[in-house]
Order: sequence, then C-alpha cells, then structure tokens
Amino acid sequence: MTQNNELSRESGSSNIRLAKGERGQILPLVAVMMGSFFCMCGFVIDMGRVYISYHQLLGSTDAAALAGGEAMGQQNSTQTTVTAAITKYSSQTTGTATGENPSGVMTTVTATPAYGCLSDLSIPCYGAGSYNAVQVTQTATVPMTFAKYFGASSVSLSATATAAMEGAPAVPYNVAIILDATLSQSSSDDNCGTTEMQCELNGVQVLLQYLYPCGAQAGNCTVTNEIAANPVDQVALFTFPAVTVGTVGIYTNCPTAITSSAARTYGYQNSSSYGYYSMVPETAWTGIPTATSYSFPTAGAASYSPGTTSTNPTYQVTPYYSDYRASDTTTTLNTNSNLVQALGGESGCSGMIPPNYDGDIGTYYAGVIYAAQASLVAQQANYPGSANAIILLSDGNATAPQSDDFYGTTVYPMPSPATSNGTYPSWNNECAQAVTAAQYAASQGTRVYAIAYGAETSGCTSDSSGISPCTTMKDIASSAAYFYSDYEQSGSGINRNCVGTGTSATSLNTIFQTLAGSFTVSRLIPNSTWSTNTL
Repeated sequence: MTQNNELSRESGSSNIRLAKGERGQILPLVAVMMGSFFCMCGFVIDMGRVYISYHQLLGSTDAAALAGGEAMGQQNSTQTTVTAAITKYSSQTTGTATGENPSGVMTTVTATPAYGCLSDLSIPCYGAGSYNAVQVTQTATVPMTFAKYFGASSVSLSATATAAMEGAPAVPYNVAIILDATLSQSSSDDNCGTTEMQCELNGVQVLLQYLYPCGAQAGNCTVTNEIAANPVDQVALFTFPAVTVGTVGIYTNCPTAITSSAARTYGYQNSSSYGYYSMVPETAWTGIPTATSYSFPTAGAASYSPGTTSTNPTYQVTPYYSDYRASDTTTTLNTNSNLVQALGGESGCSGMIPPNYDGDIGTYYAGVIYAAQASLVAQQANYPGSANAIILLSDGNATAPQSDDFYGTTVYPMPSPATSNGTYPSWNNECAQAVTAAQYAASQGTRVYAIAYGAETSGCTSDSSGISPCTTMKDIASSAAYFYSDYEQSGSGINRNCVGTGTSATSLNTIFQTLAGSFTVSRLIPNSTWSTNTL
C-alpha cells in the first residue's frame, strides 16, 4: 500500500513537471495569428481607402463634367473659364465643399478636359470654341499604408465622364414671347425667304420644338383647357402695337392667309421727318386685324387684364399654354393649339400679320414689356417654383409719334396719359423707357432675352441720349448672355456690327434653337457617344 502510494505520488509529480514543461508553446501561434490579423486589418483599411477614393473620384468626375458643360453653354465662355469650372468641382480641390477629396487621401490628382462637337445631340456647337460637349478624365494615386510593406506602395485610379452642355430641364419656365408686328415687319427678309413677320413666327415654332410641355412620362401629355398636367414650360404670346380682343380671336382661330385676289399692297413709307413708318389711309381689309392706339399698363402691376370686350386693346395674344406639343419626345407641333395656330403652325393658317391701320402707328414697346411682366407675376403665383422669362424680338427702333396729320388725318398712337416729359409713358425717350421696363422685369427675377432683328444703324430719334436701336436691344437683355442678333437681311441701313455676344447664330431659326437650350442645364451622356460622334 505504501509502495503504491509512493508510485502514485511520483507519477503525479512527473505529470506536473511535464505540464510545466509545455508552458509558452501557444505564444508563437498567437503571434502568427495576431500578425495575420493585423495584415488583414491593414489590407482592409488600404482597400477601404481605395474603394472610398474611387467612388469620390467617380462623383467628382461627373460633377466636373457637368460643371464644364454648364460653363461651356454660357455665352462669353472660353476654354479657360470652362477649365476653371472643371477644376473647381474636380478632386484637385482638396478639402473644399465642391471638390470630392475631402480627406485629401488621393494625391497627384489630375483632371484633363477634352472638347468636342457631337453630331447626334441636336445641340448647336456654339459653346466655347464652337463645341457642345466636354469629356473629363481624372487620374489619382492612393498611397498604401500597410500594403507598401509587401511591395504595393500605391494604387492608381482613373474615371471618365462626358457631358452635353444642354438637355436636362432645370425648373419649369413661364415664357412670355413679345413679337414686333409693326408695319415694317411686312418687309421681305431675303435671308429667311419670306416676310419678316413670317420669319418671326417660324422662329418661335422652332423654339416650341425644344421646350418641354409636360413632365417626363411615357405617353402623351394629359391636357385640359390647353394646359398640360404637370406642365414644365408654359408659353404666352404678346405683340405690339396693341390689337383688339376681337383681333386675338382671329389670330387664334386659324386666320386664313390673304390670297392674291384679295391682297392689297401695304401703303406704308418711311417718314424721314418723324423716323417711323406711315401708312396711307385706306379702308381696312375685311376680316384683317386692326391695330389700336398704344395703351400703358401700370409698371409693377401684379397681373395683366385687358378686358373681354372685343374692342378692348390688348398686348396679349394667348394665355400661358403648354399644349404646343403632344409630349416631351415628339418634335411635331400640335396644330390644334391656339398658340400654334397664332404662329401659323397649321397648314392654311396665316398666323399673326402686321395689322392694318388707317394712319400711323410707329413703334413703342415699353408698355408691352410691363404687360408681359405683370402677366408673369400672376402666372408664377399660380405655379410656385417656376421661373419667369421674357423674349423680346424687335429692330429696337422705338419712335411712335404723338400725332401726325401728314395725310390730312389726325391719329394719336400715344394718347393720354402719355406726356412729353420722357418718363413712362411718354413719346420722348422711347427707347430708354423700354430699357427701364426690361430692367425692372429683371429686378423682379425675370430673365429677359432680346433678339435684335435687323437693327438699324440709326434710330431712337425721340431719345436725347443718342442711344441706338442695337444698344437699346443689348441693354434690354438682362445679361450679355441673353442678347442675340440677326443682321443678315439685305438692304441698306442694317447695322452689320450689331452682333450677339458669344454666339455665331444669326438666322432666327438658329437663334431660337440656341435660346431654347438656355432653359436647360448640362446633362451626362454615355462616354461611348464621344468616340463615335466627335467631329
């Protein structure tokens, strides 16, 4: 028994010694596992940095391309200003609110722009350098923290994005189009191939092909009372001189073109002593619109309501309509639209024509600008979130007389309360009054476009400042970017130096197409478009 106990004690002591001899054998395994764990963590951290940096680079490349496209579409833009916009929104701008490299992880970032004229965008190449698209490629380096110990000191990244300078609708617009329908618009425009009035109407039809009548949807716009559900761009038509409410009914009900058997020659002539067009007194044509004396809407009014009686004078031809096309995708105009019919967009319809008037009308358009602005205020109140724009087309020569008895009759195109003091309404300083009216509209947030159509080398004879028709139109535009000019009519007296700022567009159709793009913003397009369609 004693011997067995001693053997047991010896055996236990031996086990204890053996156990003590195995202490610390797990430490190398733990060390290996911990090393592997830290390597994995380092790999995850490095790859996470690469992943985040790559998505930041993608985002900033898209932003830089869009910024470049938007800058390219601004008149007066150059490749220098476009490149500056690209740089501002690229990952080169470390740690700013605009750049996409907030942590500064990416290094040696470069943003390389390329400019092109893409043939299938339906966008004129009038941007900086006569381009319509920009492609931005960014490269960047992401330094490694742990992977560098295994021979990978950095990872190179690259991203490319392409943007057209136009095409994405920004906000809904209320657009008031003001057309010059004075007697001088009966003249022929050899560059356009028809009368100046018809050239104006054709140009507006082009504009309507590029605006957005309703929100993006698969089918046609749902229209009620000529207004689309979820309208985007709503358009109203104005004219000067004022016509009667009854005349508006003729304009918007497919007026029949004058046939050769019924036509009578306009008997107007340029009165050098007054600087405006006179028309020999004749019996008015049956069914042909008649002008009326100028009226003077209140500056700063919140609405424009000319009245409903057929003899009431009005500058507004149509309300704000959005049924001019059946959908956003079709380019065919809706010939059932009163707006389209007033523009002569239906076969057999003459559309608006310079009105017949037994006497003298001249040109005065400060009042119609105030009328358009007042209507825009009311329209915007009905559609919160929309923006307002006025498009004024004229030769810019405002010289309506107070009275004239040159032909043995007395006519007062500038009736009371017009005065001689040169302040609206007045028959003195007429061009300056138009500029003041446009500047007021701009101060209320309205974007004012001016299209000088055959601006003369001289005119505005009622103005004491010596302002010219071309300068008047330039000053009417709320920005140099919104001034256009068509000076290619034949004949003497046209100011060939009256050119639009930053655009080569001269024909009215091209001007209106270019102008339509300014209602949109830059949009991303597939990169593949660049390689297959760059001119």
